[in-house]
Amino acid sequence: MRRSALIGALVGAFVTVSAMATVESIRYHHGAPPPSEQATERLLGEFQVNPAWILSGKPVFRGAETVRSPDGKTISGLWACDGPTSFVWHFSHDETVHLLEGQVEVEYQGRRFTIRPGDTASFHAGTQAVWHVPEHATKAYTLHQPGWLVRAWRKLANS
Repeated sequence: MRRSALIGALVGAFVTVSAMATVESIRYHHGAPPPSEQATERLLGEFQVNPAWILSGKPVFRGAETVRSPDGKTISGLWACDGPTSFVWHFSHDETVHLLEGQVEVEYQGRRFTIRPGDTASFHAGTQAVWHVPEHATKAYTLHQPGWLVRAWRKLANS
């Protein structure tokens, strides 16, 4: 009797996971952008940040979202800043940046480092960093929403 209950539970779990994966696949398929037929120009539009974030200078921020996953949890784009300036950046998502031009001096979680063209750095959601842009910086970025469980785990791990 125990063996048949275990087999039934495993089959039920398998059917449930398969159904969830199928629904997610269908949602992704219907929400995904079509394949490109030609290149599309994405101009970087100017945007403002909370003035309290600015520590020095009068930065000009520009950016463009280049793609968003159908579930909205992952976003990629381009970002540029003209300095000289220093500011506090608040990360609402996990963010991985790849610097394309310029240089950024960063203070993050008790460490100081410099990001140069070709360098990649990652930052966690819910944290902040001080960025100093001596002249100009352009980066490609990917944002990912880690979800409540990952945020809770990080909070416990950092306690």
